[in-house]
Amino acid sequence: MKLLAQQTPPVVAGESAVAGLAALLLAMQEPYARGALGLHSDSRVLLFGTEGATDPEVYVRLVQG
Repeated sequence: MKLLAQQTPPVVAGESAVAGLAALLLAMQEPYARGALGLHSDSRVLLFGTEGATDPEVYVRLVQG
């Protein structure tokens, strides 16, 4: 959530919306996972984030904390 909030323009994504991105970032750090998924430096991945800040107060705490 913090990573997306720091983009220009900021992307507001809630906890459930960033699960796919979190999994991708972890997979890219593991050689076996990268290979199993066929990910390379020129790979393109489409992720869907279907949730915004459903609780604005919690979102601000998580992103700014």
